[in-house]
Amino acid sequence: MVTPWPSRLSASGNLTAGRLLWRLAACAFAWILVQGIVESLAGPLFAVLSRALGEPVPMYPLTMLAGCVGGVWVGLRFQFEAPWSALGVDGHSWQARRLSAGFAIGTAALLLTAALLWVTQRLHFAPVAAPDGGILADSWTGTAWRSCLLLAPAALWEELAFRGYLQAVVLEASQRLWMARLLSSVAFGVIHLMNPGAGLRTTAIVMLAGWCLSLVREQRGLPAAWMAHFAWNWVMAAVLHVPVSGLPFATPGYRAVFDGPDWLTGGTWGPEGSVVAALVLGGAAFGASRARPSSSPHVPPARPSNFPPSLARS
Repeated sequence: MVTPWPSRLSASGNLTAGRLLWRLAACAFAWILVQGIVESLAGPLFAVLSRALGEPVPMYPLTMLAGCVGGVWVGLRFQFEAPWSALGVDGHSWQARRLSAGFAIGTAALLLTAALLWVTQRLHFAPVAAPDGGILADSWTGTAWRSCLLLAPAALWEELAFRGYLQAVVLEASQRLWMARLLSSVAFGVIHLMNPGAGLRTTAIVMLAGWCLSLVREQRGLPAAWMAHFAWNWVMAAVLHVPVSGLPFATPGYRAVFDGPDWLTGGTWGPEGSVVAALVLGGAAFGASRARPSSSPHVPPARPSNFPPSLARS
């Protein structure tokens, strides 16, 4: 069960479309401003790190995370007048068991996808010579750590933006949890259209993944959804050595090779772009929606009187 949070509503009890757009626009403006400031301050430091390591050290995931946190803070502090717990982020949601459960969910879903491709002889592993370059890209351990530094902050800002703030404001505006899940998932898929090799199939599967992450966020908190998101991406990059949403990573020692049409294997997008991943995610979403919801200390326990009871149902 997800209970809404107290906030200032219109006289009819609903958030008007104009105020919804204003909240999103204010968050986006603060995001861009904070990200620009952080980039200007951190740029020289990342340049020094890149020279020391012998390869570029991307600062994009960290500056995006900083901008996202700034934008969401402005939205919560000056518009929602709501605590961070409204997004599923509080002390309880950071418990180790919740984070571990989220990581296990993401890992299991991706490994099941890969296992099904392997059993059907659509996936095999091929040896690859370690690439020349910096000290982070010439070994399995280096690649694994490099993937963490890139993928962990990227997954966190995406969860804060989509399963956190966007889902929250849409929930208040529509007073329907299914609509908040849907619109946040659609937006999540649309931004991935900018990735190499993206298309209608991959976008639809990313939207389905967003729906699954919404269920994790509601049942276990946003940090658990972050861990599930991160684990899914990290296993592809560091364990299977395949592209992550069309973005290539180093493949020292070996890489997974796919045999078959792109719709079946994912092709250059990675296994998450395959119909097999869609089946796994669809099954996970069905199972999660049928499961009895656990207690949710990461959301406020009280429901404002001006919210109808239907808000507490998915």
